[in-house]
Amino acid sequence: MRQITAMDVHARKVAELGLDATAVDLTSIEAVAGALRRAASFLCPCAAATLIRSVVRPLRGLVNDIDVVRSLVEETLEALIAHGDILEQREIGNDKTPDRGTLLYAAPASFVLRQSGAAILLGVAADHLSALPEEFEKRIEYVNHVRRLTSSGDEDLRTELVQGGLIELSYHDWLRAPRTETPDRHIATFDALLDATQPSRDVPGLSLFDSERPVHYYRGRWVEPRSQTGRFVARRSQVYGADLWCYVQLRDGHPERLIDLPIAGSRWRGCDEAWRLQTAIDARRREPQRFKVRPGTGGTVLLEFFSPVPMWARRRWDAVGDPVPSSGCLFAYRFTKVEYQEELRFAHEAMWLEQLHGTEQV
Repeated sequence: MRQITAMDVHARKVAELGLDATAVDLTSIEAVAGALRRAASFLCPCAAATLIRSVVRPLRGLVNDIDVVRSLVEETLEALIAHGDILEQREIGNDKTPDRGTLLYAAPASFVLRQSGAAILLGVAADHLSALPEEFEKRIEYVNHVRRLTSSGDEDLRTELVQGGLIELSYHDWLRAPRTETPDRHIATFDALLDATQPSRDVPGLSLFDSERPVHYYRGRWVEPRSQTGRFVARRSQVYGADLWCYVQLRDGHPERLIDLPIAGSRWRGCDEAWRLQTAIDARRREPQRFKVRPGTGGTVLLEFFSPVPMWARRRWDAVGDPVPSSGCLFAYRFTKVEYQEELRFAHEAMWLEQLHGTEQV
């Protein structure tokens, strides 16, 4: 019996995911995304923790730092949910039932056509790595969590994909972006809901998003309640499942009123509503969340972000740009010079973000 090395295991498992073992290993975003999609085909519907655990556990002994890998898996899962490969839904039940958790579902194999004629592939095949025939699988371009298929010559890619059993999603329906409005108007919507709710003084496991802390360090803005007074984006624990997102009113560190996010009837996730609400709060304080612009390779432009953005923004950038490895920021995208100016306007108008002063001009 021949003993194989950790490197051999990496190469074999990467190849099983349909990736190039000479270019990536099991700790690459491409491989982690593939493993999550594969696990989702077997385990969903399930909790996020179940899916993360199913990918992290087999890597013990194959990686140097399992905690770093776990963080990578968590971040990649968030990107897959934002992208549309995996769907996040509240558990079925009465809308008034407190502490309902969320479950993950594998989205059906589908695609969105770009203006260039290329297709963005979405979802999970039930019994295979891909719902596509082998000749198409070989042409898939993997860029972090995104999979693209470029049309070859005079090929009618839309017809080929539909005949292959994939569902076509319209670009507009996939993005599902909200209407443009001012920060004050956006905050007023949530303030009105908070004013109308019944007092709530006992909120276990509450953590607050502190608007006073620097906007360029997302994780450092989360704090425990002490003597704060005001209204805050927050998270609260529940008996089962991930912490819930909420908007809470405090006086001297004690909760007075609270609404859970997403609000009733919303088509977005709780985190999407919370992140956009916080960008509005920061913008109204004249301390807007910021991003960095710097030159990329081959005449491209990099936009680097320091805080999460809603899934509809990530989906837009997945369609018109390329997610790239980030260093010193939370995530980054590469755009052509033709497209990046429009994305600057989108970041400002839809999410009230501002370019970081002193960044390189392109």
